[in-house]
Amino acid sequence: MARSRFFSMALVLALPVALAACGGPRAVRGEDVPGLDDQAMSTGLDRRDLQKMLHENMEALQRSAVVQRWQSEDRPAVAVIPMRNETSEHIDSALDALLSEVETRLVNAGHVRVISMEQQPKLVEEIKRQYSGAFDPSTVAKWGKQIGARYLVTGRVYNTDERQAGERRVQYFLFMQVIDVETGEILFQNRSGLTKAII
Repeated sequence: MARSRFFSMALVLALPVALAACGGPRAVRGEDVPGLDDQAMSTGLDRRDLQKMLHENMEALQRSAVVQRWQSEDRPAVAVIPMRNETSEHIDSALDALLSEVETRLVNAGHVRVISMEQQPKLVEEIKRQYSGAFDPSTVAKWGKQIGARYLVTGRVYNTDERQAGERRVQYFLFMQVIDVETGEILFQNRSGLTKAII
């Protein structure tokens, strides 16, 4: 009896060491594991998803009439304001990263002067707090004037979520807009989408 208890205790103590030696979860860098960023780890938005949707929207923007307008205006001031999260997912940090990507693409395209919202933390918080209801052109114009922008780039992310027999499918839609600060007119709007699933 004492001997079997000893073997049971030894097995319990040795099991974690054996599992660790057999290759349990470990921290890795992307360059150490080819294709690591290719696989989805959840139904949430990841960097690859955001880059895909952003690429589609920015390509449409580059072909749009608003870019021709910007070229004729000799690089007007543009600000990228927070995008609304209309999903059931906790993707606010992903959307904040997306804002930086949009700014980077606009700066590198050279059509506009981009005003950084990072220099306006109080205004960013006000926008996030107020920009949750219906579109209000007067509010958008006020924000644009506060930061000295002629145009605002923003958007919304929506999703639909379905579950059945342990499976889950989430479809995301990213709408991007360019708004004229003086008139509140939407000068450009485009939608891109993607699907994530657990099957």
